[in-house]
Amino acid sequence: MKLVDRDGNEITSKKNEEAQELEQQLAQMAHELLEPLVKKLQLANQQLGQEQLMQITSMAHQMIFNRMIFNLIRKVGVTDMNELVGEDDLEELKTGFNNQFKFSQSGQEPPEA
Repeated sequence: MKLVDRDGNEITSKKNEEAQELEQQLAQMAHELLEPLVKKLQLANQQLGQEQLMQITSMAHQMIFNRMIFNLIRKVGVTDMNELVGEDDLEELKTGFNNQFKFSQSGQEPPEA
């Protein structure tokens, strides 16, 4: 995680301890979010593969991050999402998102990743 000042400039490595502390707090929150699921899996004598564990951990981080952003938006009084994400933003995101997927023609082998 990188910290930036109010002008958008990255904070120097002298203050990286702040970023590390925030990352630890986020990791702890994700752990707390996943704890009930892990306990259920243990009680059912089930295990998650490494890839699945990484995916649900990433999902937990994303859920927490989304909630943080939502709470910040409410705190500063934004009531219209168009103030934060405009049509140009959506078009750019749409293009980037669609470029991440490759579709094969029917009857053709899918491209190798």
